[in-house]
Amino acid sequence: MRRTPLPIDLKAFANDIDDLRQQLKHDTGPKDLAHFKKIEITVWLLAFIGLSTAWLGPNPIAIFALAAASFARWTILSHHISHRGYENIPGAPARYQSKTYARGWRRLIHWMDWVHPDAWHHEHDVMHHYNLGETGDPDVPQNNAGWIRDSRLPAPIKLLIVTLIAIVWKPIYYAPNTLNSLLNKQEKTSYELGSWDLWSPFKKRFWLIIWRCWLPYISFRFVFLPGLFLLISPEAALYALVNLLIAEVVINLWSYIVIVPNHAGSDIYVFDQHPSDRANFYLNQILGSVDYHCGGNTRDFMHGWLNYQVEHHLFPDMTARQYQMAHKRIREICEKHNVPVVSESVFKRVGKLTKILIGTETQPLWPGIVDTSITAPQPLANA
Repeated sequence: MRRTPLPIDLKAFANDIDDLRQQLKHDTGPKDLAHFKKIEITVWLLAFIGLSTAWLGPNPIAIFALAAASFARWTILSHHISHRGYENIPGAPARYQSKTYARGWRRLIHWMDWVHPDAWHHEHDVMHHYNLGETGDPDVPQNNAGWIRDSRLPAPIKLLIVTLIAIVWKPIYYAPNTLNSLLNKQEKTSYELGSWDLWSPFKKRFWLIIWRCWLPYISFRFVFLPGLFLLISPEAALYALVNLLIAEVVINLWSYIVIVPNHAGSDIYVFDQHPSDRANFYLNQILGSVDYHCGGNTRDFMHGWLNYQVEHHLFPDMTARQYQMAHKRIREICEKHNVPVVSESVFKRVGKLTKILIGTETQPLWPGIVDTSITAPQPLANA
């Protein structure tokens, strides 16, 4: 349901958000590092369990552990470090620094994923976060699914297409889209994801996708890792490969279910103007994002901490622990200033995302608000 804009005192709203940010920053310290290190240990433990059981035959323990380790390494560890959430904390290890993490040979340890680290930083940290829901946002599901929405295929066929895409969305959508966005910046071009220049084997970009995204991950995940089990037996290597392949499907579905609905639904706005000041920037992040059910480290881990999407888009450089602390306070601020916040089960949000993708529903365009501020807020660039 489309939400009706209400009068908002933009200056007071922005000041309250700024005050909360300062409170959170002031509280940053050893507790955040200890919390993040526990997550890091859990990720490595899951990877160890997955690999140590992968050669015993196809089994759910190996599949879940391998999938959970890869999912959390990307959505929690890589995500927060890329956003520099831990850089300015005294005593933070070098691997928590964005200038060190996944750089050079460290990619093999920190970020062996379909998505290239530099491409992810530009496409996600910059283009998506600071153009949320706008034309310049490369991750608006409604825009990227235009070919499905506009087709005359029956709804069941569209649902089948969406399901198949979800199974392979990281190598087929996210890796190419992030690299394409980075190359557009470097080469000052504007190729779209469906461009012939991106997918033609006669074009440079197609081979860059293979070289920078697909080949490193395939070589490591599906050649090197199973190959280690040849020390046990060819059968053990085959079982490891099978478990890794099944885990890959789980990883894609898991990350799709958690990530893609974060900014989609008929109750989530898109925008035709870039925010001109800090207050409207804050407002767009809330109106264009969805939280899932939050609270408790286990639940948050299973969501990859992406259930705090509103908090993350307001404060992208905060720690995982700080998002837990900010959750209740942000809702109090929004209620005080008539700013609606969407928070719902991730599975309900998948349903609302699907309606957007197949074209049965559309995200509304934000019509603006009645600003009751006496004085305009400071420009976003000065925030």
